[in-house]
Amino acid sequence: FNNSAMSSSDLESMLKHALGRIDSLERQHEGTKTLMECEVRALREDIVSLEGENKAIKASVKQEINALRDDIGALKSENEALEWSLHRLASKVQEGWEYPVAIQPDEYWQNKGYDDYDIHGLRGFLGGLKDAVSQLEHGVFESVLISHANRDEDLMPHWNALFQSFDLINPHGTGVVLDFQSIKLNEKVMRKICNHGIRRKNIGKVSFSNVGFANMRGAISELGIALESPKLKSFTWCENPIESTEDMNLFTRVLSQNSALDELEFTKNGNENAHALLSGVDFSTYKILNLSSNSLKTYGRTDIPDLIASNPPLVELDLRKNRLNNDDAVLIAQSLGGNTRLRKLDVENNNIQERGMRALYEAVNDTSTLNALSDSNHSCHLVGLSEDFNIYPINEDRDYAISDDRDLNGLYTKGYTNRMLKLGLGLVFGSCTNRMLKIHRLMVERYRRGGGIVPHLNTEMGGGDSILLLPFLMESVVRRHDAFRMRYDESSACSLGLLYELVKDWKMAELFSFR
Repeated sequence: FNNSAMSSSDLESMLKHALGRIDSLERQHEGTKTLMECEVRALREDIVSLEGENKAIKASVKQEINALRDDIGALKSENEALEWSLHRLASKVQEGWEYPVAIQPDEYWQNKGYDDYDIHGLRGFLGGLKDAVSQLEHGVFESVLISHANRDEDLMPHWNALFQSFDLINPHGTGVVLDFQSIKLNEKVMRKICNHGIRRKNIGKVSFSNVGFANMRGAISELGIALESPKLKSFTWCENPIESTEDMNLFTRVLSQNSALDELEFTKNGNENAHALLSGVDFSTYKILNLSSNSLKTYGRTDIPDLIASNPPLVELDLRKNRLNNDDAVLIAQSLGGNTRLRKLDVENNNIQERGMRALYEAVNDTSTLNALSDSNHSCHLVGLSEDFNIYPINEDRDYAISDDRDLNGLYTKGYTNRMLKLGLGLVFGSCTNRMLKIHRLMVERYRRGGGIVPHLNTEMGGGDSILLLPFLMESVVRRHDAFRMRYDESSACSLGLLYELVKDWKMAELFSFR
């Protein structure tokens, strides 16, 4: 009986031990299974990430190849342009050249009723015209400035000489520049400039500044013909206010019908004209837009922030010397949150006060939390903020202005090739570097103030999964230290202190006990 009882006790003990062992093995199995599931999930995430990176690399390589092909084509075109110019220059040197129209003495113009002021301007006009015709005839023409002709009825022979020389514009390369300033243009001359010149020849940029058009509507109609040229990429309309609503509507229509323009400078034309332009023209394909000096007041309209928020190819937007206010600045600041392409925004000399300045500043440098700073805009360089919101220590080098190693955002681009910048990769990589530098600066400032960074991390990175961030945070301190040293050519003395504080005080015990 005792042996039987002892045997039952032993069996019960053995059974309990076996069940405990089974339970332990089951827990280990569940732990192993959970770990394996985590590892499999991590591997799958890595695969997805690698597939995404591979796709991005393929797209980048494709862009690189296309850019190389474009550059080869551009070099061929430039070579053809140089060969054409040399051939033209050599032929003209051999045959000799004289300006085809006689330039009359001052007495001639006095007898026609010109005063001394007009004659002085006329000398500059005729001299510039003669130089332009000479350069065109010799095939070395790049740009011409025609200015200061207050009367045009006696100048047609000289205009005709210029128009005839348009036939000699180099058909290769990026095109020539025509710049008309402080001059009167009648309908016949404007028609020749637009139809015979800009529309049909290799002219890449045209500018009309302070021009007295004999017939504004007729001039705009001729301009619409000129804007049909696929060669024309840049257009300036400065200090030519359009008084008639019908004429301004026509102006916006001719601009909208053109798809080749990349750059538009519309300045000193007044608030009403600027409003009509913003509401009537689609700027979704423009790269450079200058709306400065128009005394622009939005009255609550959101054309400008809507344009920025749409993230178009626009890289420069000049809004200087207008009447934008705090509300406009706040809307523009909000629109910058989703924009990754705009590289320069100039808001200098507006009616923007402290509230608007702060909104713009925080759009690119919100230091309330690390997450807010990370989500700020890191690609747009703001110009025109007040001294209280000085952006230069954030977006530029501390001691000197933007250099050749830096694009217009003040972003670090040293080491990036022109090809990378052309593809926009400099902007992407520079934006990432700029973000790293801002976060590093904020952490260093918190460290130097004496309170340390751990209280901020506990507040800003709470939650059960925050322990998973520690290795990445430590690694990021090192990366930001290296980026800081690369950009400023100096080390940040606080990096070791930051790492020590993290190791000493922030979740290190949890990390080692984490399973």
